[in-house]
Amino acid sequence: MDYYINPAAFSAVFTVPAEVADRHLKLARGEHIKVLLYVMRNMSSEISEEQISENTDVSLYEVKEALLYWADAGILLPKEVSKAKPDIKPTAVKRSQKPDRTDVARRGAEDAKIRYLLQETQMKLGRNLKTNETGTLVWLYDDEGLDVSLILMIVQYAAAHNKANIRFIESTAVDWINKGIDSITAADEELRRMAMGEQAWSIVCSAFGIERRKPSKKETELSMLWINDWKMSKEMLNAAYEACVDAKSKFSFPYVAKIIESWHGKGYKTPSDIEERPRSQAEENYAAFDLDLFEKSLNTKD
Repeated sequence: MDYYINPAAFSAVFTVPAEVADRHLKLARGEHIKVLLYVMRNMSSEISEEQISENTDVSLYEVKEALLYWADAGILLPKEVSKAKPDIKPTAVKRSQKPDRTDVARRGAEDAKIRYLLQETQMKLGRNLKTNETGTLVWLYDDEGLDVSLILMIVQYAAAHNKANIRFIESTAVDWINKGIDSITAADEELRRMAMGEQAWSIVCSAFGIERRKPSKKETELSMLWINDWKMSKEMLNAAYEACVDAKSKFSFPYVAKIIESWHGKGYKTPSDIEERPRSQAEENYAAFDLDLFEKSLNTKD
């Protein structure tokens, strides 16, 4: 760096904990840093959230959010609440409506579990959360009744599998709710199944030369059937692909599926097991009888 700090700037200083620079520069938003610096510069004065907002050009909502962030991080400590002040009672938003920024800030102030959920999600994803993301997380906990530990398990899986987006987190969480997954044991088993499905689909894509994309429900089921249940090797999938192209002059997932089903029924385990003999007309047509219907089901997304 071609700059150094001007010694004259140290004529007036105030203290900032080293942890802020060591840990939170990457995690905290710029608004969080601005709010903390203003608070620490004015610790000897009674300052209001409105004053902080006015002097930092940070919205009042973001000031409240920043104060919660630094309190959760242990940098700031809340003052004693006056006994004359009425207790705040948690109020969940309506089931059909996701919470907005105000709702999220209020619920974060009311419930330590929500504060923990938002903070841990931000840390696991390694970035600041957007308004729609925080709203979805609070909605899953408040309205859908999914435990914080289960939501964070989904977030961790998403971060580890390059799916760190709220659409994946929400759709997976809703799927778990519909399946009645409400324990760590059941969640672990579901995550194992999801990982196996990902791996199976990756092998299938590689064998068939398919660009990686989100598979349909049928494609996922077939991939897991071939790889995990029938123990089909990538070489066998390659052979099925080549047989399909030889017969139809193009790739057809339904046609390949019928070839693999036939080979499994005959007990073929390796390409060398496949008999090299002329195919009858009946064999040529064995995969065609229900391909239209099968292809429609194959392309049906969840």
